[in-house]
Amino acid sequence: MGFAMRKLLFKQSVLLLAILLACSFSAEILEASNLEYVSSILWTKAYDAKIDGDHAYCAFLNGLVILDISNKLKPVFISRLFLGGGFGIDLKDNLAFIAAGKKGLKIVDVSNINAPSLTGFLDTPGEAKDIALKGEHAYIADGPSGLQIIDISNPSSPKLAASFDTTDDARGVTLKGNFAYVADNSSGLQIINTSNPLTPKLTSSYDTPGTAERVAVSGDYAYVADGSPGLQIIDISDPSSPKLATSFITSGYAHGVAVSGDYAYVGNLYDGAFQIINISNPSAPILAVTRKYTMYNEAWDVAVSGEYAYIVDYFAGLHIMSVIDPSKPVMKGVYYTPGSIIDAAVNGKYVCAVGDLSGLQIVDISNASDPKIVGSIGRMRGVHGLTASGNYVYITDRWSLKIYNISDPAKIKLARQFPVPGVPRAIVVRGNYAYMTSDHSGFHVIDISDPSAPSIVGTHKMPGFAYGIAVEGDYAYIANSDTGFHIIDVSNPSSPKLTGSYKTPGLTYDVAIRRGHAYVADGSSGLQILDISKPSAPSIVGSFEMSGFANGITVKGYYAYVSDEISGLKKIDISNPSSPKLVSSFDTPGESARALVCGEYIVVADSFSLLILK
Repeated sequence: MGFAMRKLLFKQSVLLLAILLACSFSAEILEASNLEYVSSILWTKAYDAKIDGDHAYCAFLNGLVILDISNKLKPVFISRLFLGGGFGIDLKDNLAFIAAGKKGLKIVDVSNINAPSLTGFLDTPGEAKDIALKGEHAYIADGPSGLQIIDISNPSSPKLAASFDTTDDARGVTLKGNFAYVADNSSGLQIINTSNPLTPKLTSSYDTPGTAERVAVSGDYAYVADGSPGLQIIDISDPSSPKLATSFITSGYAHGVAVSGDYAYVGNLYDGAFQIINISNPSAPILAVTRKYTMYNEAWDVAVSGEYAYIVDYFAGLHIMSVIDPSKPVMKGVYYTPGSIIDAAVNGKYVCAVGDLSGLQIVDISNASDPKIVGSIGRMRGVHGLTASGNYVYITDRWSLKIYNISDPAKIKLARQFPVPGVPRAIVVRGNYAYMTSDHSGFHVIDISDPSAPSIVGTHKMPGFAYGIAVEGDYAYIANSDTGFHIIDVSNPSSPKLTGSYKTPGLTYDVAIRRGHAYVADGSSGLQILDISKPSAPSIVGSFEMSGFANGITVKGYYAYVSDEISGLKKIDISNPSSPKLVSSFDTPGESARALVCGEYIVVADSFSLLILK
């Protein structure tokens, strides 16, 4: 073999080795590209609070929030710590113990309130919904798994000490003496002897008429927030033989209860208001006052400290009320939270998020680890979707298209409110046109060359609900939950025409386009991948099953990011569209509704927060 030939073979070998190493490296990158939490903002769903001096420690769906309440007129945010869950909270020394739902028990060091840090955790078998502390043990109402008793003598390494499987779904727990009183959903009040925490035993139970959500104990009585039937007052002077003292019908679904002195403080859901009840004679309670304090009045729980009651509102944050005179409570201060997040869009370094109650929020994520709200406007109702382009945000609601000028995010201005036939739903903007779906009306092309004077220039009638839309080149791609996937030719905006359709196996919710393929979030049928190289005859070439409900999708490079209403966000390798593969997933605390690409980050609209992942 000649020298030239050997040299050529050597070069080919080196090239082949380089290719193999590159492929190996790419595979490693793919394997290692897990979704990781970076930060989050716009938290809502407050569930519980504990007051300690000038600070309120609040359990939110996302985790722990610490507030400075030294000035009751103006509570101030101090810090937050994402835990992936947060339903109940109790304090001991410099530690906060959080019942974190599916994430179990989380123990947080709060000695530095400006930078709380996770100290220890334990994954309980059920869903940790409430917590009470005594000595070296934490007692957790763990949903379907009953009462869990955790040894917390070493906070960095909590251990299960004992369990007691209650009859139904343990939702609330309080302690008094040698007993744990558990609000156990449809089975009512369970009284458990915990004199030996290692061997808890059922002492007795009382089957309340409703769904026992929370319980407070004072003197010889247990006060059970019992849902629709209201407040149940149970005589527990003999814990082995509890007896109903009386019932009190509250103004809504009784969910939270606290007792202080001669008064019971009840939080009601479903616009039920906050109520103060005189219980100086527990057998004959008297209503002192009913107070509606915000738009929806979703008082999930109540805490009382000194002369103040703290209403933990499901949608609107923490409300501080003076109860010096319980018959005339006075609202002092509020720490507001957004109500919900319906949709979001990326616009440069900003994420624009919109939702009922919360209105429009503009978040600067140029520092992704520390996002900042830089602008917001009003409360809104009936919001369906939004998109952003240039200096404008376009929001659809039940009645119209609203166009906002955000050239100065701190001074958002309404440019135009534009009525649209049907019920406006999904919207995207490309150039001088907005492409929009409208329930029971169809597909509309709107000229927005002058955002202050929009006009409909083309319409294609279409039945049903179209939740998703994408536009690329001469085509608009519609995800219609009733009729499936549709391709509309928009090369002539004034005359959009249906080109092709495909009835997917599930409920077609959202769509993203990449290189001749449509990636469809198809409800309970997961991800469906369609070949759209021939627009008149789209066909499925691949699919990926999901355990939940796929309702949103975005594509970046060789990955599809699919939001699952139940299990969070899925990152799926689509380098081979006929054989998609799961790369990573992130179980978000709320109900994932939309994923967006922003540089190297993925922004998730999680219904009750905005999450930033990478």
